[in-house]
Amino acid sequence: MKKQLLFISAIAIFLFPFAKSGSELHAQTILGVDVSSYEGTINWTKVKASGITFAFAKATEGVGLTDSYFAGNEVNGNAAGVVMGAYHFAHPENNTPVAEANYFLSVAGSYIKACHLPPVLDLEDPPSGPSLSAYFTADSLTAWVQVWMTTVKTATGIAPIIYIGPSNASFVKSSLNTWGLWIDDYNSSATAPPPNIGVWKTWNFKQYTWTATIPGISGTANVDGDVFNGTTNQFNTLIACNAVLADFTSNVKSVCPGTSVSFTDKSTSTGTISKWQWTFAGGTPDTSTAQNPTVVYNTPGTYSVKEVVTSSVGKDSITYTTYINVTATGVLPLAEDFQSATFPPTGWYLNLPSVNDSMWELCKSTGYNSTQCMYFPANCGQTVNIAGQRQQLYTPDYSFTGVTNAELSFDVAYEPSNLTSTPKYSDTLAVYYSTDCGATWTNIYLKGGATLCTTGSTTSAGTDTAGSHGHGCFVPPSVSAWRRDSVSLAALNGQTNVMFSFESRSGWGNILYLDNINMPSKSTTSVQNIVNNYDVKVYPNPSNGKFTMLVDNGQLTMGNEKLQVAVYNMLGEQVYSEVSTVHSQLSIDLGTKAAGVYFYRVMTESGNKLVAEGKLVVQ
Repeated sequence: MKKQLLFISAIAIFLFPFAKSGSELHAQTILGVDVSSYEGTINWTKVKASGITFAFAKATEGVGLTDSYFAGNEVNGNAAGVVMGAYHFAHPENNTPVAEANYFLSVAGSYIKACHLPPVLDLEDPPSGPSLSAYFTADSLTAWVQVWMTTVKTATGIAPIIYIGPSNASFVKSSLNTWGLWIDDYNSSATAPPPNIGVWKTWNFKQYTWTATIPGISGTANVDGDVFNGTTNQFNTLIACNAVLADFTSNVKSVCPGTSVSFTDKSTSTGTISKWQWTFAGGTPDTSTAQNPTVVYNTPGTYSVKEVVTSSVGKDSITYTTYINVTATGVLPLAEDFQSATFPPTGWYLNLPSVNDSMWELCKSTGYNSTQCMYFPANCGQTVNIAGQRQQLYTPDYSFTGVTNAELSFDVAYEPSNLTSTPKYSDTLAVYYSTDCGATWTNIYLKGGATLCTTGSTTSAGTDTAGSHGHGCFVPPSVSAWRRDSVSLAALNGQTNVMFSFESRSGWGNILYLDNINMPSKSTTSVQNIVNNYDVKVYPNPSNGKFTMLVDNGQLTMGNEKLQVAVYNMLGEQVYSEVSTVHSQLSIDLGTKAAGVYFYRVMTESGNKLVAEGKLVVQ
């Protein structure tokens, strides 16, 4: 807090766009303000009407000061529908932690309960100086804070959080990072993550400005602004206000047709839950009153699940849309370029380990030589730290009967945000296949950080559109910022039921783009009867589409027979052919073709002998 007086934080919920270039991602952000008695009497009705959701109010300071506005703000704010909380301004240089905690509890204890914000320890340098680090070692200050926090938690059953600045957050010991963090970062923005949170791994609140204007707060033109790091559901969990909260899980979410799914009720209540009512779209049965039902899904598609629970203290319901995926059957070849307005593509499925997770989305502003692709924008530009989250996009099932030595290929664009900081802000792309409709998975591709990077840079090659970790959100500036990657699918020869998963492993680093996901319908690489005497050289490879092929039979004499050179794309379609004489050099021009992997095949003109074959890579 910038003022050692009354402090109130009021937080509003709104939607904001942070992506440019015609592609907007709307992320839910919970914002707020902090004020003091310096702002005068607050009109809480206007504050609530302006969109404010909750507020912290200063209760006490040291062992002798009770803020005269505290009780009024708690009562009037709560009456206006604002969720209220209390905080204590500490003077560890003067008092014991137990004395300060008990004084705070004597004033604010009745306001520390469910449906209220957790209590806050405001740990700042003394207003008259010097800094806390002049009074304490890191160990002794940490010990003081631990005792205060533990005393309050023991008395209330609710874990407090700590308000602290970057300097002191780096000075204290890491044992404090088990408590929630409210970080002072006043000279920033609501959307930029704080650059320094000291020994903490994540944060709950951030003070990002001292100059906000809030209706209903007229005592000063400049009000402190804050942001909550989380979703509405996470906020509701923080204040523990639900008398009844419906929730459930299942043993699987992606299944083959005809498979049973077991659902487990995870609902909670301050009373006794006595009734469950389920609705299963596409399921058999389609309703149930069991607490933990089992349902069979027979028809491919994505289906919602709804649960209603009744308790002695109320009722609650929850509906998860597109929760169950019954795999559809796709037909090879696969050539997905994401040019349709439909996303995910028909038969594909977004798998979210947590229903509130971020997800793969359709990018409508850029692609590889196009205006659309799929991307994972939540890795950059939003307030909520999603590091550690893994989200998948599943394909339909494909049959590889009669397909041998196939390949999966795709275009990727990515640039890490920062590989030198701690923690490193970089992300990973993983690709898997499953032969049992998603019950188990085998990894076939894993690249992250500098290995995944397609620009040769970690900060400058992309177009910066919004601040993130001191850098901008990556937008591929040209086709040269993309790379074509391919994966052998030889292990899938003859398999009848194969689906693929494209997984973003977030390090909260930068936006990841994918385009042109291809699989051929037949082998383009099986080799029979190769005449080993021939020497076929191709250079440069990779190239921009122009290759030189040198064909020389060495000591082999084949009379006047010529050679047939053909080039195929990933779908097995012939895109180039030429007849070459032995001992000759020829130019292959694929400059008008899309970047990617192609296959060349050299045969005798009569077609009875395969001389050589290999790959051509167009960048």
